[in-house]
Order: sequence, then C-alpha cells, then structure tokens
Amino acid sequence: MEDFVLSIPTRDQSFMEILASRMGWKLRPRRASIEQFINSCPQTPVMTDEEIASEVNAVRYGK
Repeated sequence: MEDFVLSIPTRDQSFMEILASRMGWKLRPRRASIEQFINSCPQTPVMTDEEIASEVNAVRYGK
C-alpha cells in the first residue's frame, strides 16, 4: 500500500470520504498521521546526550 498527501477543499471532504469508503481506501487527516508517528516513538531516548555527542564527534573528527 502507498501513502499519499492530497489537499482538497473542505467542501469536498464528505465526497472524498464516500469515495474512499467505496474504493476500500483508508482516509485519515494529516494530524492523525502525525499523532500516530509521535505516539509510536519511544518515550525514553535510546541514547544519552553524551553518547550522541560522542557519535557526532566520531563522525566529524574521526575519533
């Protein structure tokens, strides 16, 4: 399945919902996609600030 961003006038929203339903498509507002992404992110960071700085320095300066 492929995701697309489609901007439509608000007045056509109900028509698009009907069309999507009949075609078997999933229709969700952009805000819902963003909230879904944020909710799927880990609540605690995987790396500490010091570890991130160390990684950046290693790439920048080869250390």
